[in-house]
Parts: sequence; C-alpha cells; structure tokens
Amino acid sequence: MLLASIATSQICYAISNHNFYELALTILSYSKWSNTSRPIICVIDNAEASNQFQSNIKQLGYDYQVQAVNSKDFQKTECHVVYFSTTTPQQQQNLIQAYPSRSLLSLSINNPACEIGSIFCLYNKKTSSTFKVNLDALSYSKVHIDPRVLILAKNTE
Repeated sequence: MLLASIATSQICYAISNHNFYELALTILSYSKWSNTSRPIICVIDNAEASNQFQSNIKQLGYDYQVQAVNSKDFQKTECHVVYFSTTTPQQQQNLIQAYPSRSLLSLSINNPACEIGSIFCLYNKKTSSTFKVNLDALSYSKVHIDPRVLILAKNTE
C-alpha cells in the first residue's frame, strides 16, 4: 500500500509496506515504454537481486523479463529498466548517460540523496520501504510514468 502526497520539488518520496522488489514492480506497473509491452529488467552486478526479482515476478504475476548484467556489458545489453544495488550514484549517472537509449527507467537501492543517477531511489525507513523520485532524471528519460506515481510522492523539504 502506498501513501499519497503531492510532489512539489525536484526530489520527492513515497512510503510503501512492500519490499524493494515488490515496490519496484509496482512502480513499473505505472510505467509505459513506446518500444515494448514486455520490459526487460537489467539488474546490474547482482545475480541474487536478479533471482529475487524473478521470484517476485512469478509470485505477483507480472510479465517482465529479468537478466543479471555486468556493468561492463550494460551498454551492449537490451534493457528497458535498470536496477542498481552496488553502484555509486556517480557510476549510475555515467552508465545511464552512456546507454544508447533514453527509453530507460532506472531504480536504485544505493542512492540515498537521489540527486544524480537513478529516477527512483528506494530505501528502508524503519519498517517500510520508501522511494524518492529524481525529477531531473525522470525528465531525461523517455519512459512515460503515470502521474499517479508522482502524486504518491511527498516533498522532502
């Protein structure tokens, strides 16, 4: 369950009772790509996270493909979503900007400030998972995010 608020700054957040994988999949369900109806999630440098995504996708009945990808191979791999868990925000920024397509949705669990790098930055806050939205990164991407996701965000200042 997500709690709603209105986004009024460049960085926004929302709260959920879901784990990171479920929260990420929920966000993806509000996203649309012009070039695919079955997005490929690329999990960078973390095979275990890739396995967790596959398990959650099967359990929740989503129609996404998942693949573990080495950061060195990222530019050569077809991805619609990129999930970072071991890279710094600057590394995320570099990988996203070097990727050949702007139809890329990025999520991270290793970017607490959410000022550069990924569009959605997921983190734990006490007993719930929370996410921030980097609106600058979102404006760079060509993925359409349903405005309801942004309505779920809350000004952090």
